[in-house]
Amino acid sequence: MNNIMIFNFVLIIASIFVSSIGIIYVNLNRENYGTTANTIITILLYGFFGIVFFTFFNLSTEIYIEEEIALTLWKFSILFWIVSIALLNMIQTFIIKFKTLAIIPSTIYALIGGVILSLTFLSNSITILPGTFFDFHFQFNNMLLFGAILTYNILIIVTIWFNFIRGYSKLRNIELKRNLGILTIQFTLIITFFTLYLIFRGIIIRYIFLIFYLAGSLTALLNIIKRPAFLIELTNKLYDFIIFHQSGILLYSYNFETGEETDESLLKGSILIGINHILTNFIDKKDQLSLIKMKERDIIFEYDITHGYAILLTTNHKNSFIEKAVSNFMKAFTELNGEKLIKMKGLINISEFKNAKNLIYDHFSPYFSKS
Repeated sequence: MNNIMIFNFVLIIASIFVSSIGIIYVNLNRENYGTTANTIITILLYGFFGIVFFTFFNLSTEIYIEEEIALTLWKFSILFWIVSIALLNMIQTFIIKFKTLAIIPSTIYALIGGVILSLTFLSNSITILPGTFFDFHFQFNNMLLFGAILTYNILIIVTIWFNFIRGYSKLRNIELKRNLGILTIQFTLIITFFTLYLIFRGIIIRYIFLIFYLAGSLTALLNIIKRPAFLIELTNKLYDFIIFHQSGILLYSYNFETGEETDESLLKGSILIGINHILTNFIDKKDQLSLIKMKERDIIFEYDITHGYAILLTTNHKNSFIEKAVSNFMKAFTELNGEKLIKMKGLINISEFKNAKNLIYDHFSPYFSKS
């Protein structure tokens, strides 16, 4: 076993290790990562890209493997590459939270992907050749297949940068904005060096590509572990956070757009109408989340019948992270103010509930401009 082969296996083990941690961590903490789609795509991306593609790609170049097996591994690695970078583009789209996936680019990707799928396994479409460093190289005999793969890679790069530039001004959190930019650059380099390797088939380019991938995969994993909010739709917005007593008295209100506490006179009429409607139709179930759909906003509502108060949060789009944050806030708020709420009679001193602001910072930190 030569040093190159040993190094290849070290890279494979490292990639599988990082990807497995990513899959396990995201699965165990899936409630923290927004929509179910974000969680599933992230798990598939680590599985297809970091485990299957990375392993097949490396093993296919090993000269100790039979040529027919190596060629098959190479062909499957191409297919998993196509799927993986499509998933990468998809999760970026969901993170930045465009309302829908662009139909025209998606159709183009599907057409090119279909061409690649149909041509890859044609006989003699790819030829295996011995390399100069105890490895295999692969030559594309079918120029349509080769051109389709290069075109696909270029389109993905153009798309992720178009998405990033288009959504940059809408990203609400400075730190998350910076991290998304770093990852966009890293994955651009990954796709670029893979493309260069297909063209020039140089072993140095191959290892630069593999190292860039591992660096990008590790960076993504650290972001996922340290900043779960990275996957919860970065352009999603919160507006008003309102705490009402069952008597209709405003206990506390915070506006995420201005970053300031607000009083009842500053709340918008449509919101007050919705609140009054809710307060007159309390649900006799504790800790149950409800949703009121408005034209351009969602109102998330939770009511504690035991302590007699309601929480309302307006957002442009609800997700599981926001719902969980509301629920956790309510538990913390009740623990801190439960005794005051039960004993409240007659004149209510709302200044006693100013402690809600720190709880909002704790549970909704991703929705502030700085972390």
